Amino acid sequence: MRAVKRAVSRALGSLGYQIVRQQDVHSLKEHLLFVFADDQIDCVIDVGAHRGDYGSFLRAAGYGGPIVSFEPVEKSYLELSRNSAGDPAWSIDRIALGSRDETREIGVGSSTDLSSFRAFSRFGEEVFAEQGRIEHREPVQVRRLDSVLPDVVPAGVRRIFLKLDTQGWDVEALQGATGCLDRIVGLQLEASARPIYEGMPTYLEALGYATSLGFELTDAVPVVRDRRHRVIEFDCVLGHEPGPHGRY
Repeated sequence: MRAVKRAVSRALGSLGYQIVRQQDVHSLKEHLLFVFADDQIDCVIDVGAHRGDYGSFLRAAGYGGPIVSFEPVEKSYLELSRNSAGDPAWSIDRIALGSRDETREIGVGSSTDLSSFRAFSRFGEEVFAEQGRIEHREPVQVRRLDSVLPDVVPAGVRRIFLKLDTQGWDVEALQGATGCLDRIVGLQLEASARPIYEGMPTYLEALGYATSLGFELTDAVPVVRDRRHRVIEFDCVLGHEPGPHGRY
């Protein structure tokens, strides 16, 4: 069997392919745990926290450090408040993040995880139908991350992981972080192969902007696929500085 595997490996190698052992194929959780340890992450900023699912995911995965969550929608914020209660290292704030300080109206969907500053594209309407129906709009405060960072992170924090999940607003939020990039060593954003909101960047534009800021892609995990298995959205994990042996 080993001889067969070596022969197959040589044949695929001649075509430019490489066999990857199953144990080397990791999940998003495993990759994040590696990144957090390797980059010595000492705080996670969770933008678009919704009900706190990401924070709970990190806690279940074993991360015990500070989490700062932002969620602008009132109903989601109240659920986030309940879900983070009792965790002294998890703080929350009812604001949105963007490229400038302002007040904007957010469309709150019947499924609140689809609430967005942007309207659905025709494709988004086809995919999400009733789930994305706007029930009402709420005025929310929008702030730049670099303007609020000194007030929300614990003293002594130096190496931040920034998670963005803002329904088409990730690049806007990242634009508001340009004044604190020296403290952000990791980034997770949601990129769209087929944009579900009007005017949102494509995955090439979103990754292009992140790359222009010095981030490098370390992982990409599909989040939503269509019926033909084509990726609609995927989570991208990026690093901001070289490690001792190059990137991951």
